[in-house]
Amino acid sequence: MRLLHLFSQLRLRQKFSLVMSALVMTIIAVVLYLLYTQQKSAILAAVHDSAVDLVTALAVTGVGPSMQRDYGVMQGLVDGFRQHEGIRQVMILSLDGKVLAHTYSSMHDSVLRELPWRRADAHRSSIILTYKLTDENVLDVTMPMLADKIPQAYARAIVSLRPAEEAVRLAAGNIFWLSVASLGVALFLAAFLSGLVIKPLKKLYHEALQIGRGERDIRIEVTASDEIGALQQALKTMIEEVRLRSRLAALGVTMANLSHEIRTPLAAITRYINEVPTNSDELETPTGAARAQRREQVLSQVNRLNDLVKELLLFSQNRKLVLSRTNINDLIKQSLFLLEAPLQARRIQVKENFGVLPVIPADKNFLQSVFNNLISNAAEAMNDEGTLYIQTCLVRGQRHAASELNGTKSMPLLKPVSPASRWRRISNFFRNRAQLEQSEKSAAASADIEFSPPAEMGLDGWPKKLDMPPLPPEKEAIVLIFADNGHGISNDVMDQLFLPFFTTKENGTGLGLALSHKVIQEHRGKIHVQSQVGKGTIFIIVLPL
Repeated sequence: MRLLHLFSQLRLRQKFSLVMSALVMTIIAVVLYLLYTQQKSAILAAVHDSAVDLVTALAVTGVGPSMQRDYGVMQGLVDGFRQHEGIRQVMILSLDGKVLAHTYSSMHDSVLRELPWRRADAHRSSIILTYKLTDENVLDVTMPMLADKIPQAYARAIVSLRPAEEAVRLAAGNIFWLSVASLGVALFLAAFLSGLVIKPLKKLYHEALQIGRGERDIRIEVTASDEIGALQQALKTMIEEVRLRSRLAALGVTMANLSHEIRTPLAAITRYINEVPTNSDELETPTGAARAQRREQVLSQVNRLNDLVKELLLFSQNRKLVLSRTNINDLIKQSLFLLEAPLQARRIQVKENFGVLPVIPADKNFLQSVFNNLISNAAEAMNDEGTLYIQTCLVRGQRHAASELNGTKSMPLLKPVSPASRWRRISNFFRNRAQLEQSEKSAAASADIEFSPPAEMGLDGWPKKLDMPPLPPEKEAIVLIFADNGHGISNDVMDQLFLPFFTTKENGTGLGLALSHKVIQEHRGKIHVQSQVGKGTIFIIVLPL
């Protein structure tokens, strides 16, 4: 527990470096151990094979002399094999254990009491024993000398394992220094990789501290496409929302005060102008007609200011939503009915593609103002003659079942098979798991909307499927699309589209889209814009159920 506590106190880079170093050292230790085991086995196997080959050669060449009891030839064979490295004793024994030829001449005609080679007689094969002789380990190999598959004598050799053990120690030393070098490289790579991974996180950390200190002029760049990139994008979005909300809050207070200050004199001006008597005889004179025209102009501007004050108050107030059962299709139809005259005046055709939508709890007045604003903006963007396409639909987040990928839900049980087959099964399993995780991530991160505007709109180059905000699997949402074939919106304007008081219209207030954005957010929804200059603009509204 104390180690865990100490680990928790480390900085992120230190933790990452420590974990990476431990992981790499573990891998290196396992690899080096396997390498040492393989080297040791190879060295001992070479000694074993050499001893067996030597005894086999002695058994083959010495079977004839042993049958004829030609001691001179047998001794010559023994002396010849004695020259091999590591040979301690070479001998030829009779079936009862009598020494017929031996490395040491003093052993001639002696009878060996220990007879491990008798098992060689029983098995018609070699017997290999390992034991310690005086101060060293030896390999004892005994093999029957067969004539017509009948043992005639035994060939036996005792081989020292000391050279093999020295070779093993040398290999262990080389592996040790290799491990030290590998450890150094591993630590360097761990520090280097931790720096690469932690650097963007550290930058995000300092940027978050700056945000916490109240600094707002911070630009976060998305530099990666992995989880760090997603974190950068999330923080960037959060900063934009915080910046917007802070600006909206400050503007709300200012606008509320200004609205109350402006409203009172405007009401007095309006009342005064309306109370000024007009004489019908004066209207017929040039002076009276000009005065009446100026009066109408003043009233028009006062009414415009009154409308602006109303929008300011609506924007600055934190009025709670008044929810009621609402049919979104009916609400859009009402907006089209209210704006029918200006749409016809601009010769704008309206194409509807309404899907079957459920009744949802919503604030009808607020949503009505959003739809009115989007339709009016689309009409103004198209000037004269154009097409407004409105589409509504219900979408559901998709979930991919795990069984769709090779029918694998969990790691299959491995039957006793060859190592190659086992490795293929394991590789296939993890490949399937990676595909499954990617598909689930894609399913939960995006959804597509079929977009099929009328051909006369000239939006053939537009994608047939529009990207929409993330939807959790199995969750439903209402999607509203308002598309026009107007002049489009440039990228510079797009970044400021929902900011209060930002407008490209000569007589605009810059509050329409800001209010629309606020209303959709209060309904837990999202509003997105896609536009191509010279082709048109699409507003996508997503209202989750």
